[in-house]
Amino acid sequence: MEVIAVQRSSVVGNRARAPRYGALASALLATAALAGTAAPSQGSSAASRAATIGRSYGGVTSQDFPVVVDVNRRRTRVVRAIIAISTSCTAGGIAIFPDGYTRLSIRRGKFSSSFGPVTQRNPDGTTTDFEGSMSGTFNSSRTKVSGTWAFKATEHDAAGAITNTCDSGSVSWNAKQ
Repeated sequence: MEVIAVQRSSVVGNRARAPRYGALASALLATAALAGTAAPSQGSSAASRAATIGRSYGGVTSQDFPVVVDVNRRRTRVVRAIIAISTSCTAGGIAIFPDGYTRLSIRRGKFSSSFGPVTQRNPDGTTTDFEGSMSGTFNSSRTKVSGTWAFKATEHDAAGAITNTCDSGSVSWNAKQ
């Protein structure tokens, strides 16, 4: 099976989209940083307080890829949510995409957003349509967040005929402080 890691350009037109360059690297680094610092040392009350007042949540998807959700200090807005997501392609193989959202309002412990289709014009005359959605819900103590994420890329040849569709379907994810 062929695996393709894709780095696509920023999508302009949906204010809630995060920049694509480096999103996967940021997710991996942030998850590694959370894993190394989230567990308080035994007997350290300062470390326990730091864990409870954190504003970053790290975890994994049902595909075993990283997800990171950062919130503002008052926990009324998702500042940034980023993910790596695997898609199955109709032309065979899989493609792995970074994806992200920014500036999402949290209402009653829930947030969501969607975009697309947004068309990217490629240098060879082909086009790629991107679309996706995500949603999340915090637990009552706001120490955990979970949700679903979906991403789809549809490639068209220069005449406009569909040549390949890569679709993740609905991917569940969980993250904690």
